[in-house]
Parts: sequence; structure tokens; C-alpha cells
Amino acid sequence: MKGASFFVTLFLWFIVMSLIFGVPGKLAVFPLLLLIMGLLFDAPGDFEVEREIEKAQTFVGNEIEVLVRVRVGRGIGLVMVRENIPKAFMTSSGSNVGYFFTYPGRRSFQLSYKLLPLKRGVYEIPKTEIISLHFLRIHPMKWGLYGGVNEIVVLPKIGITRWVRSWRALESQRSQISKSLSGVTTLEFKEIREYKPGDPFKVINWKATARTGKLLVNEYEKEGQDTIILFLDARMGEEVGSIVENPLEYGIELAYALSIYLLGRGSNVGLYIIGQGKMVTPSSSLSHRDTILKALIASEYRKEETFEEAFKKSAILLRKFNPKVVIITNVIPEVVEEIKKIGKNRNTLIVDVSVYCKLSEDICPLINLKKLALYRKLGARVIPWDVSKYSTMEIIGKIVGVL
Repeated sequence: MKGASFFVTLFLWFIVMSLIFGVPGKLAVFPLLLLIMGLLFDAPGDFEVEREIEKAQTFVGNEIEVLVRVRVGRGIGLVMVRENIPKAFMTSSGSNVGYFFTYPGRRSFQLSYKLLPLKRGVYEIPKTEIISLHFLRIHPMKWGLYGGVNEIVVLPKIGITRWVRSWRALESQRSQISKSLSGVTTLEFKEIREYKPGDPFKVINWKATARTGKLLVNEYEKEGQDTIILFLDARMGEEVGSIVENPLEYGIELAYALSIYLLGRGSNVGLYIIGQGKMVTPSSSLSHRDTILKALIASEYRKEETFEEAFKKSAILLRKFNPKVVIITNVIPEVVEEIKKIGKNRNTLIVDVSVYCKLSEDICPLINLKKLALYRKLGARVIPWDVSKYSTMEIIGKIVGVL
């Protein structure tokens, strides 16, 4: 009500001036009229907000266009609209804050901007924040949250298009990643899928067929399929780099791309996230890719956990599948000591994710020398991944060649 006090004071000042100095008293009418007009109109209110997002699922580094429409129901004054975006995003163009002056005849506004996701994960854009001020500051300021909440899923960098372009380059490195897909069928259920010409009559799932109207069959695991379990060290996201440039983010990208490749070749793929205790049981089903992807998107360092503890929790699966193990970590002295405790295994491969050279070229030679010394202490097969030199697909090619 500061505005009302001001106009009342101005009115009284004109009255006093007219009595003492003979200033025309009619001038006091103007602040009085402004006060009355200000009292008749409230601060802007009754907001309606609609937010349109170009896509609800995208990849790291791909822009998302956002359009916000605001409608004002009543009042005259200044309106500030703010979109509170998650920290893992930045605005690449436009602005997530806008200022508008509203009055009868101008009740609709638009705010548009582009978001650039910097880190994978599942994020929410909360309701739109609006602050409104009366044009004469007579009525109190108004604040509120309007509209709805939108969820955005950000996937690791590597996209399907890029994967397809790289597929042929990997085809020449088949090695022994997966054995024949036509091995002897076991009794272990895999999934329900649509019928394909040549499927045995006995595997038709009549209940599912009747329920969906499509001819569906039961598919079972086959003997002879290779099994690979990826151990992703989520703790390495805390060690070096920024929120978007750290070993964990690169490790997630590698685990995702490698899983796609292995599943495409018919291998059973499992995943364990160290520092989170998350285990994804090995499978080769078509839907397993989404299961792994969801686990990778949500991966983060949540609790203290060593390699020894992770392998003990996975002991049953390790005995059952006798898998090839790929450890994705940042090799530092503490990690070396942990891995040495789980013992040597010819089926274990370690991928060392190093971002040091990308962060600073000056320390790169010294870091590489220290890394070599750590590899010798490990006494295991190690594939160094300097992210400033090699792409994800190049490292997958090396892993395929070793496995």
C-alpha cells in the first residue's frame, strides 16, 4: 500500500500549499483521482499458463524448444514470468525470464526459449513462477506458481542414428562375443513376442494371443549364448571433472553403447552399478535394452561400496552365468587395491576412463606415466580410454577385439 500512502500525502501537500502559498487547490484533485482509479483496478491476477515442450525425451547436447503462453484474467500492472529450469540444463537461446505490462486489451503473452541438456537423467520443469505488481503500487505484490510440471528424459550422448552409422565398422570385429543364436532351447523363459514364420507350433501362447488379437509365442533362452556383465563404478563421478565432464558420464555413455552392441549380437548382458548397489540381471530380450537404459539414466553415487562388496553381491549370478566381466572405472590407487582383492580372472577386462588430458593438457604426460604404473600393479587386462583422443565407438572396437 505504499502507492496509496504516496497519493494521500501528495493530496494533503497540495491542500496545505494552497492554504499557505495560494497554490490552486484544484491541483489536489489529480492525485485523488489517480488514487481512486488505482483502487478500482487490482494487481494482475487470475493467471492461466500453458507450456509446450518440443520433445519429452532427448539426448545430451540436443536442444529442446519451450514455449510458454500466459493469459491474465484481470488487473493492470507489470508481470514477471520465470521458468525455473534444472541445473543440468542451460538456455541456448531466448530467455527463461520475461517482463510484460498488462492492461484491458493486452491479456496474452508468450515466452520462448531453447534448453540444452548437459547431463543424462530424468528431470522436471516445475510450475511457472509469476510475480505481478500493481501499476501504481497501491495493491500488494502477488506471487504464485501456475501451469503444470513437465518431465524430460535425457539419454546418454550416443544416439541411434550415430550407432547405425558405426555398426558396419564393428561388424568386422565379431570375435567370439556371441555364439550361435540357434543353440538348444532351454526351459528358462525369455519373453513373449510376435510369431515369426518357422516358429514351432508348441511355443504359441494362446492366452496372450486371445487377449491381444495377435499371434504371440513364448521365447526361451538358448544355450551357447555368451554372457557379459558390466560393472560401472558410479563413484568416479565424484573424483574429478565437472557435473557434465567427468568419468562417470563417459562411462555411462560407453556402457549404453556397448550394451546395444552386445544385445544386437544376441548376448546376455547384465549390469551392476557400484556405489548404488543396482543390479540388472543378464538377459538378451528385446526389452532388456530399455531396462539397462533406465538403470544407467538413474545411476549415481549413493552409498559406500567397494568392488569386493559388489562382486560378493553378484556371486550367485557370476556362478550361474560364468560371464565375461567388463569393469568401467577410473583407475586410481584406491581402485587398484580394491580390484586386487577380488583376485585375477582371465574373463575380466578393465576400461580405464580418463578425462585428465581433456581437462588440462599440461598434466597429461605425468598422469599417463602414473596410470601405466597402476596398470602394472593391477596385473589385469586394461584398455586405457583417454576421452580427448578416442571416441566411444573406437573404445567399443577395442573391447570387442579383446573379448
